[in-house]
Amino acid sequence: MKDKKEIEAVNKHDLEILLQNLNLLDDFRAGKMKCQFCGDVLRDDNFGAVYHEQNKILFSCSKLECLAKVPKK
Repeated sequence: MKDKKEIEAVNKHDLEILLQNLNLLDDFRAGKMKCQFCGDVLRDDNFGAVYHEQNKILFSCSKLECLAKVPKK
């Protein structure tokens, strides 16, 4: 039997609410947010993860190699 992994997912509407609550929705829509690891501009179709590290909010795109670098809880 394969190991089960928990995945937390957010739909587009919830992502917009999250970014609005973080005062980052305008930056996201303007293409100013980038993946912490590869530098790609984040869009609706490549947004991978949001996480915090050292009191900063950081983001990853959806590339597997970038998502693998996101710190686990």
